[in-house]
Amino acid sequence: MTERFRHADVEGIRVGRFPLRYNTTCILYRLGSTVIDTGPPNQWRRVRAFLAERVVRQVVVTHYHEDHSGNLAPIRRAFAAPIYAPGPGLAELGSGFPLRAYQRLFWGRPEPVRARELPRQVPLDGGGALEAIPAAGHSADMTCLLERERGWLFAGDLYIASRTRLLRQDEDLGAEIASLRRILAYDFDTVFCAHRGVLAAGKAALGRKLDFLESLCQRVAHLHRQGRSREEITRQLLGREGLMTLATGYHFSKRNLIVACLAALRVEDGRPPASGAEREEAPAEAG
Repeated sequence: MTERFRHADVEGIRVGRFPLRYNTTCILYRLGSTVIDTGPPNQWRRVRAFLAERVVRQVVVTHYHEDHSGNLAPIRRAFAAPIYAPGPGLAELGSGFPLRAYQRLFWGRPEPVRARELPRQVPLDGGGALEAIPAAGHSADMTCLLERERGWLFAGDLYIASRTRLLRQDEDLGAEIASLRRILAYDFDTVFCAHRGVLAAGKAALGRKLDFLESLCQRVAHLHRQGRSREEITRQLLGREGLMTLATGYHFSKRNLIVACLAALRVEDGRPPASGAEREEAPAEAG
């Protein structure tokens, strides 16, 4: 799948092997000679053709996940451009990281690559800069890039949708909610989402996502106090699991979102986060 985007000086391309949902494709953006995210490794042919249209002077990734960083190594070889990534994800990029079967099928396996640590400010052609703002939650290294002068936010995977229905097992929902609150304190309007595309009223969309997650956590807490099981809460609030959950072996599921809501509430109440064993309990039904 290939889809082109253009918004003012920003160009983008959506690539992916399976155009089933927004989550199975990824968008890389180009602002002048700066490339933001790189697409999955199994889409290198299309990515290379897109990048070859302009001079590439620097490459920035929002986080280390394979659909965002997957072409860093071939880009370095083909374009000899410096590459930057958030500090908390440099180790994963440099040594590689485990991939589940569905990740290898959807996106392929990226080559290990050494990247430079993303600075706080990334200068742009003709003036201006991208300001790196940590936004952990989806991953520990998730980072947004703000172009203050034009009110643009390159949000990586912070948004995706205003009503979250599924969550990766390794996401930290409490951290993501805190990141949404922090990002919304900045002045911007347009959001460039790596999966949804360009949102002209992006700040409002991020606000709706925050409102939804906070409301969902409260509804989960209410049902939990009534003694409902996690399975019952999931079915009542989000419905039954779908194809994506089965395809990912419950690594990406509705139940993960409910478990994460309970974990976030524990932290807000001043209790220690759930243990690894407690968090891993939910997907046991997948077999």
